[in-house]
Amino acid sequence: MKLSRKRIIYPFYHFVKENDDVITKHLYKAKNKEEFIRDLHFFKKHFKSISQKDLLSKENYKKQFNFFLSFDDGLSNFYDVVMPILIKEKVFAINFINTNFIDNKALFFRYKINLLIERLSKKQLTKEEKNLVKKEIGSIVFNYGYLKELKYVDTILIDKLCRCLSINISNFLEIDTPYLTKQQIKILIEKGFYVGGHSKSHPYYLELSLKDQLEETLESVNFLKKTFNIDKLFFSFPFSDNGVSSDFFKETKKKNILTFGTAGIKDEVTEINNIQRIPMEYNTVYTAETIVKGELILYFIKRLLDKHIIKRK
Repeated sequence: MKLSRKRIIYPFYHFVKENDDVITKHLYKAKNKEEFIRDLHFFKKHFKSISQKDLLSKENYKKQFNFFLSFDDGLSNFYDVVMPILIKEKVFAINFINTNFIDNKALFFRYKINLLIERLSKKQLTKEEKNLVKKEIGSIVFNYGYLKELKYVDTILIDKLCRCLSINISNFLEIDTPYLTKQQIKILIEKGFYVGGHSKSHPYYLELSLKDQLEETLESVNFLKKTFNIDKLFFSFPFSDNGVSSDFFKETKKKNILTFGTAGIKDEVTEINNIQRIPMEYNTVYTAETIVKGELILYFIKRLLDKHIIKRK
């Protein structure tokens, strides 16, 4: 950390397993409670947990190494499983929320894909289901690989495939309640946790026009500001900020929005008000120690190759 000239790291998660994981199990390996707690103990051993107020004041940066923890997607798992752990461990966190999904009004397209793969893993398709799927996708092989390649722009097709396999998204949202409710978010804020925007519907920003990028961003943070009376505006990019232009950051900086990416330990040019975070979930479960040390080593290599700074168009 001294050699990297960094005073703070920004690890982020989505989900912590307690029982069966019907949301992320086919997308990446979420950590269970024991693994997550071990991560926290590693962070606490070497870094101090800071809140959003500490982050903005920057008073702690000179005294010790710090970590700023965040969770993406606004899942109810944070309320049910993560919050009690963080309170016990005395760790601050911010939850970045997709505002269209609050109160379980809709489901992220990647989580629909997870449900489709789960259905395929349970039993073979019936002849009727095969015919329905073939009608939608033609002669393309319908398997895990095909489903994992589907994008935000394929949302209508994904919904049709769910109907073909009798996956009722409305029932899933009502019964499993994967997302935080307004009441739960209010309680989180009362208990000292903060919230930020994560777009309205979790699209790939690389595939959006600048106008649509700003609409997704500003409407999500403004909804949270109005609904929960938050004073500081934070935003994390869904997926990543890859390909997002400097024009976008000029507009968000005017609105005093602090944004967060997902590129690991990497620097931005000074005029851009954006912070890169460290993903803690992969296709294999790695400890926080392994991930953080790996990110620091990668940062040194990038710095030697002059690739440690993100260049925006």
